[in-house]
Amino acid sequence: MNEDKKKYTPVSLDENIEQEPVFYYSREHRLERASPRVRELNSGEFGKMSATKRIFGSRGNVMTFIMIIITFFMLSFVSKYSQATTNVKLGGNTVSLAIQKDEETLVLEITRQSPKTGAANAEEVEIAVSPTNVKSKAKGETPPVFYHRIYFSQAGYENYQISLPFDINENEFILLLKTAEEQKSVKLRAKS
Repeated sequence: MNEDKKKYTPVSLDENIEQEPVFYYSREHRLERASPRVRELNSGEFGKMSATKRIFGSRGNVMTFIMIIITFFMLSFVSKYSQATTNVKLGGNTVSLAIQKDEETLVLEITRQSPKTGAANAEEVEIAVSPTNVKSKAKGETPPVFYHRIYFSQAGYENYQISLPFDINENEFILLLKTAEEQKSVKLRAKS
C-alpha cells in the first residue's frame, strides 16, 4: 500500500508535465508528400478560379457544359416546331389555343381562363384562321381564310370548339384573334 501512495504524489505529476510530448503526426512531413495543389492551398498562395477554368478545367466539366448546350438547342427546336398548344393573354384573360385532328375534321379548341384577381372581360372576339401552306394553291391565289366570332362571358372558365373547313392534311395554321382593343396572331400546328 505504501508503494501506491508513492506513485501518485504531486511531485511525480509535475515531472510528467515537464516532459516533451511525443507526436506521431508531422504536418510538414505530410505536406512534403502532398500534391502541388494541396501545398498551394496550404500556403495561401492560391487565387480565385476563373469561370473558364471552372467550365473547361476538367473533362467532366467540359462534357457537362456540352450536354447543357445540346439540351438547350434541342428544347428550343422542339418548342419552336411543335407548338400544338399556345397560351395568349387577351383582354386580361388567358386563352389557350389548339387545333386537333378529329377523324376527318379539324377542330379549333379555345379555352378561356379569367384572371384570378379582378373582373373577367366579357367581349366579342373575332377569329380568322388560315393554313400556312396550301398544296392546291395556284400562283397569285390567296390562301383560304375561315372567319368566326365568339363572345366571352363573365364566367371564370369557358371552352369553345369550332370545326374548321380545311383539308385534314393541313398541319400549320395562322390564327388571328381580335377584340375591340387588341389583336393577337399565333402560328399553330395541328395535333392528332
